Amino acid sequence: WINQRASARFENTLFVNEFEQERAVDVGLILDVRAATNLCAGNQSLLEHTVQATATLADALLQHGNRVGLFLYGGSVDWTFPGYGKVQRERILRVLARARLERSQVFDKLQHLPTRLFPPHSQLVLISPLQPGDLEDLVSLRAHGYPLLVLAPDVVDFEQEVLGERPHLELAVRLARLERTHLFRQMARAGIQVFTWRVDEPFHQVAYHVLSRAYMWSRTL
Repeated sequence: WINQRASARFENTLFVNEFEQERAVDVGLILDVRAATNLCAGNQSLLEHTVQATATLADALLQHGNRVGLFLYGGSVDWTFPGYGKVQRERILRVLARARLERSQVFDKLQHLPTRLFPPHSQLVLISPLQPGDLEDLVSLRAHGYPLLVLAPDVVDFEQEVLGERPHLELAVRLARLERTHLFRQMARAGIQVFTWRVDEPFHQVAYHVLSRAYMWSRTL
């Protein structure tokens, strides 16, 4: 899928290798815009990083000829129907450009995700910092037969970078990392693939690992 060597030379560009024998896949990208999930510290927000990650991933998937849709989860129903090519890329970028943190009691939990909007057998990709209460809803989603992949920014590292090195925070950071590790292990046991990345590192490196497994999607749907 992604030519890692070529991409490494250009920080904001992904170069995609084509494999004509692999059929295209319907991919539903779900960007979590819930204010309760997206940490803000000073003038920084995790949402900025997840928006960029979503744009990078959508571009790579569309370059390969897949049909990609986008749902912003957290406020009103904001759904971009799946499509192909450059026109769809522009649609998705326009939606991402207006993405804002949302507060809604209706969409405070992932259980209200309107999966009926996605075409049958779609590969779902959730881009979210996650919160512990999401586990049950994600497991339920996977149990209903939806192939699910979660991309989660490193929340603990993000907060630590903002707060700086403080001796009294060392234990809190350690406990937070243990909680995240436990959450990811529970998700993995439920058949949910999880990728996490440091937001100060180029996302295309994570995208390479994500899409290198994507060839399996068409063989399992």
